[in-house]
Amino acid sequence: MKRLLGLSAVVAVALWVTGCQMISGTPSAETILAKMEKATNPEHKLASIKTSVFTYNSISNDKEKSELIVSLKSPSKIRFDLKDAAGKTVIGYDGKNGWEYSGGGLRSIVGKELDELKFQAIYLAPDAKISDLFAKTVLNGSEVVDGEDCWKLSGYPAAGFKVQPIIIYISQSRNLLIETIEQQDNAGRMETVVTLFRNYKMLDGVMTPHTIVTKTGGLAVTSELTAVKWNPVLSDSIFAKP
Repeated sequence: MKRLLGLSAVVAVALWVTGCQMISGTPSAETILAKMEKATNPEHKLASIKTSVFTYNSISNDKEKSELIVSLKSPSKIRFDLKDAAGKTVIGYDGKNGWEYSGGGLRSIVGKELDELKFQAIYLAPDAKISDLFAKTVLNGSEVVDGEDCWKLSGYPAAGFKVQPIIIYISQSRNLLIETIEQQDNAGRMETVVTLFRNYKMLDGVMTPHTIVTKTGGLAVTSELTAVKWNPVLSDSIFAKP
């Protein structure tokens, strides 16, 4: 189920770049992020979004199909609802406690897994700001990703988050997020999660990727965005442990 957390990066592009400021001169991490914020959020709508729900239809490289619904509520609540051939799995975080419910029953999420879930909840909050998440962001040159020249940045989480740095690739020509690379704990084993963002379209004033590819541990999942709700009414109870 840790792979759900990698897939949650699908919504990050639209939600976590607010709060950056433009500066002049040689390109820096702040300048690049500010340009991405402008390209992604040209109508400045994200600051007013406090809740959101994203729905995706997914298929893996071994042809397994699934539906994922990601529900978010500021400042730190998140819920994943996954339906596939094996049944339904739900992961939630209410701002303090994490949990997972599946055919195997209910379990509490603790330790490093909880640290990562907590970071995801705040990192993906509709009105999240880089300054609240990362102690610093550093430009590490440029690379070609999927045939496109990209800036390579590293985001170092603030001290309160016990998670690994995140590598971020941003298009030099389009100023859009192209790829992220994260290290996540999976039952005590660290795994690399690579997420690619494709097929950008303007959606209610927000430039949003409609096709996402998430790769980890030999598994590749392609997800197509089918629906988005901005500021729906979400009760706190849906994020609480059953």
